[in-house]
Amino acid sequence: MHFRSRRKAQLLLAMVLLCTWHLPLSAFGQRPAAQPSASEILHKMQKLNVLGSVLYIVAHPDDENTRLIAWLANGKKVRTGNLSLTRGDGGQNLIGPELGDALGIIRTQELMEARRIDGGEQFFTRAVDFGFSKNAAESFEKWGKQEVLSDVVRVIRQFRPDVIITRYPPTREAGHGHHEASAILAAEAFDLAGDPKAFPEQLNEGLEVWHPRRLFFNGSTWWKKDLAEFVKNDPDWYTVDVGGYDPLLGLSYTEIAGRSRSMHKSQGFGAAETRGELIEYLHFEKGDKPKGTDIFEGIDMTWGRVPGGDLGSQVRTLAANYSQNEPERSTAELLTINGLLSNRDKTPDPHWIDIKQRDVEQLLLQVNGINLEALCSTPTVVTGTSAKVDLSVVSRRPSKISAVSAKETAVALEPNRTVTIPLTLTAPVEADGPFWLELPHNDLYRFSEKRNIGAPVLPAHFQVPCTLRFEDGTTVIRQLTVLHRWVDRVKGEQVRECHVTPPTSVYPRRGAFMVVQDSQVVDLGIEAYTELHDCKVHCEKPYGWVMNAMEQEIPDLHQGDKVGAEYLFIKDEGCEEGTLELSVRTGNSVDRRTQRNITYDHLMPQVYSTPAVFKIVPVDAKVNIKTVGYIKGAGDDVPQAIEQLGVKVDIVDPAKATLESLQGYDAIVTGIRAYNTTKALKDLNPVLMQYVEQGGTLVVQYNTKSSDMVLPDTLFGPYPFSLTRDRVTVEEAPPTFLAKDHPLLNTPNKITEKDFEEWVQERGLYFSGKLDPHYTPLIAWSDPGEQPLNGGLIACDHGKGRYVYTGISFFRQLPAGVPGAYRLFANLISKRSTP
Repeated sequence: MHFRSRRKAQLLLAMVLLCTWHLPLSAFGQRPAAQPSASEILHKMQKLNVLGSVLYIVAHPDDENTRLIAWLANGKKVRTGNLSLTRGDGGQNLIGPELGDALGIIRTQELMEARRIDGGEQFFTRAVDFGFSKNAAESFEKWGKQEVLSDVVRVIRQFRPDVIITRYPPTREAGHGHHEASAILAAEAFDLAGDPKAFPEQLNEGLEVWHPRRLFFNGSTWWKKDLAEFVKNDPDWYTVDVGGYDPLLGLSYTEIAGRSRSMHKSQGFGAAETRGELIEYLHFEKGDKPKGTDIFEGIDMTWGRVPGGDLGSQVRTLAANYSQNEPERSTAELLTINGLLSNRDKTPDPHWIDIKQRDVEQLLLQVNGINLEALCSTPTVVTGTSAKVDLSVVSRRPSKISAVSAKETAVALEPNRTVTIPLTLTAPVEADGPFWLELPHNDLYRFSEKRNIGAPVLPAHFQVPCTLRFEDGTTVIRQLTVLHRWVDRVKGEQVRECHVTPPTSVYPRRGAFMVVQDSQVVDLGIEAYTELHDCKVHCEKPYGWVMNAMEQEIPDLHQGDKVGAEYLFIKDEGCEEGTLELSVRTGNSVDRRTQRNITYDHLMPQVYSTPAVFKIVPVDAKVNIKTVGYIKGAGDDVPQAIEQLGVKVDIVDPAKATLESLQGYDAIVTGIRAYNTTKALKDLNPVLMQYVEQGGTLVVQYNTKSSDMVLPDTLFGPYPFSLTRDRVTVEEAPPTFLAKDHPLLNTPNKITEKDFEEWVQERGLYFSGKLDPHYTPLIAWSDPGEQPLNGGLIACDHGKGRYVYTGISFFRQLPAGVPGAYRLFANLISKRSTP
């Protein structure tokens, strides 16, 4: 947005024109902004008079202290940013099967939703979350310390915080290596951001050095129970009460924080909306130490910090004269303030001028109840094609806006009457998707443009530029993301971005095809997003495989059609793991992408695409059962993987299951965190023990010890064991076989060290401990420099059957196509051999 004023005047005439402009990166959210209430508008006016900023630095989504952020952004009214080193793509998912890049998309959007609630802004570095790290050194080794440090310095120079706060200490007390790393990087970047010799290329790009005033560490009674007593005798600790109530918002800051934190649904972090006093603890680390108890003491947060731009009295008058019943009466004063902001001759540093000018123009729209929308009747538009878009404008207050124009057409605009301007627009040639996934990446995301470093998201590609022009010459320029609205009979009105897609998408049933037999039929789907004629689907033949045909014709397709294609692959001599490179060809057009969608109620629908390249893996895995019953947990793709072993898998409803129904399966498998998420398991678990006792096999995948467990961990199995936080994070850690002759390591597949090659991210997590003597631990691993852990795979015979608990990360290894993981899992679900 850009805002200009040519002369003082009251609001009389408005016109909507097409133009181009780009908002600051931090201004982009992906959900349309709601019209604030009259009291919320006053809150925003008061915030115009505060020119201070705080940057909170963490490692992952969910690390941030939303109570402190809500208090800073709303109570102190300072500009508040949250910098997360990673997008959380290495974690687990409590609400669905998405992992890796897809989980990073979900957690990015959850952070965006959280910031919409608590009033903060969101930033990221290029660091990729590679899972749990036991120390900062390991994190820096993978990421490259200087690369991530440069990103933190860049965000500080962009955001220009007066105060920086870290969530974690720069020591092993931080627990997670990423946590420790975030504090170390923050402390170093605090000094380097103001050093012109540090990362000078950023200065060549137009950034300037910046000296934050002070650095704090946000301590917590969560990990230091006696902190409240400890701080009384340490002058470097400061306390703030973040539990205050804001009558304009009608909420306490801790209520806002509870709603914000509850957006982290993929991690199961629903939080209470508390009321009353709540103390936060801040330890002074470095910089200009406050002389009193106020962490902002001595920092000028008024208009006095802007040379020649002191607008404090005008903003105070604006707020004092504001009428909640007639908010549009503030228009003239807002235009006057904007005119003063536009006079930049005496303000060599436009940083705060730019920020406050964006706020003023937003207020100008809000006091008049102005709503601008660009709507398309379809949720997707194909790259390069034309689409009908309606530009909708309404000023809902009795203001004096009298005309609207699109291109050269002027249309009268009457109070509270919507004007719709039909447009025909051409979609961009690039499909939508998260910008950080555009280029291949390993431990760092790669960007084609450095200016995007730090950004949470970028604007959708399909946008309509729109300008409001007032009689005095002031213009408000908006980039409107094209939206699609519809009504759900249960949920009511729904909205999503109109996404730009390629003409077609190639999607397989799975990401890795495990070929257990001599041959495998690979079934694909082709989805059309537009009318297609004379199409062909092409598959490059991988080395060492025989296939029936490389190219197949597919019928003419209409928009929304889905058709299938099958390829028969036969193992040839010397057959090895290969890649299936797929494409859809129509005339001169070739599509080589798989379009994917992420849909959850708490997020705007997301689209992203991946190369249409998939693994085909020969695997020598035998299994001696035919049916498996699967009890879902938090969500994983393990059932589809088991099917690749040639086993029929049924999803079992634990609320309806009986001993008789369970006995129809050769084995029962519970999904990850099932004892955390599936309440019916509490009553079913005794039945499962009976199932084992009478000859069944039960495999329980990892769970976490937390307050949401449906029953104590000591009751999970037929004999007690406990859950721990133990894990082995180095995926190359060599295994030690503790019971070499145990059937699970020998039948029907002989498990060797070779089966633990090519694993991804980790060996396992949340291992078992305090084992009853009935259990046999089968494998031990250790991370470098640590003691071996033997609780990743335990088993016991119970009656005629077998019980298995495993913290091995099969939920990662099986979808990734790791052959050894399939062979080991085949043993776990196979029938117990009887003497």
